[in-house]
Amino acid sequence: MRDVLRSGDKLDLAFYESLASVEDRWTGSRGTVPWNFYQRPELTGEYVVEADGTISLPLLGRFPVRGLPPADVEAIILPSYESLVGRKGFVNIVKIEHQPIYITGPVRNPGSFRYVDGMTVLHAVAQAGGMAAKSIEPWQSVEISRQIERLKAGLADLKRLASRTEVLRAKRDSVQIASIGTPVLGPDPDAQRLLDDEAWQRQLVTTSKDAQSSAYAKSVANAQADLDLRQARVGNYDATIRVRQDRLASIENLAKNKLVTSIELTRAQSELTESEDRKQQAVIDVESAKQRLAAAKQDVERDRIERKIEIEKSAADAERGLSTALKTTESDLEIFRSMVSSNDTADVEFEIVRPGPNGVIVEPATEETVLQPGDLIKVH
Repeated sequence: MRDVLRSGDKLDLAFYESLASVEDRWTGSRGTVPWNFYQRPELTGEYVVEADGTISLPLLGRFPVRGLPPADVEAIILPSYESLVGRKGFVNIVKIEHQPIYITGPVRNPGSFRYVDGMTVLHAVAQAGGMAAKSIEPWQSVEISRQIERLKAGLADLKRLASRTEVLRAKRDSVQIASIGTPVLGPDPDAQRLLDDEAWQRQLVTTSKDAQSSAYAKSVANAQADLDLRQARVGNYDATIRVRQDRLASIENLAKNKLVTSIELTRAQSELTESEDRKQQAVIDVESAKQRLAAAKQDVERDRIERKIEIEKSAADAERGLSTALKTTESDLEIFRSMVSSNDTADVEFEIVRPGPNGVIVEPATEETVLQPGDLIKVH
């Protein structure tokens, strides 16, 4: 049976675009050099299949992928990606990581374990070290203490990720942080300090990007000023040419009446030719200045798009990280509860808690029951 995507799967997606050379990345020129591929790091990264069976990609949209093999997913995303970048490319699923399975209850090492196709409840119990004894042994007390420390560390991570998510959402949506509301963990004496720290870290990133954007804007202003100056020179040459044409016409009339020498006539013709040559060069310079201005404006637009992609991707990554941390903490809490509860290995029963598209399903199981990614096995 071929591997298909499920809700909760983590995908490492890599995006590439075709380029004739590194230099034509933004110009789109096609030369005689062989075509190669350039990775787009602003889109490349880890994405999670959401509970509704879709993945959300910054600027590309949301795509239904649950139940599809990796090759079909790549084919679905590719047209939208090529439309965004305006050139040929390809999308590659580098790695797929299924959700782990979880086991709680009177087993020696309750926790999460890597999912393997065809895994059964008995396999999960074996990975958890088998059934635990009824009495709490010294090593179990040590494990309980370690679990408490994991819960404390998990809570600290939740606070930090919640603050980061608040700051990035505010930046993405162009609103003030104070207007978003209470952070996900509710009132906390450390909340404001954490928000301030994350806002300061984000400001460092923004300041660097603002300096780059300012440099691009200055390049546009300089290119426009240069173009204006060269266009003014063309106008000046036009005025000079008209004057010298009139002067040549006058000298030609005088020459017909033998009132001026041929030397003066030749000088007037040379002066007119010189002015016309200078105007032609000025016209060429104007076209070059227009090209430089267009390139500078392209840099500004590219910078705007890249900044938008970066903040949307950063916000999405933070939201996924927060969601994962919440699930991990809930799992650690459930494990802790099972550790401190009384255990009895007699008459062992199994239940599977399985997330589904319409909610959580709880059903009895046996040792031979085949598991799915994300299953929680409760041992009673």
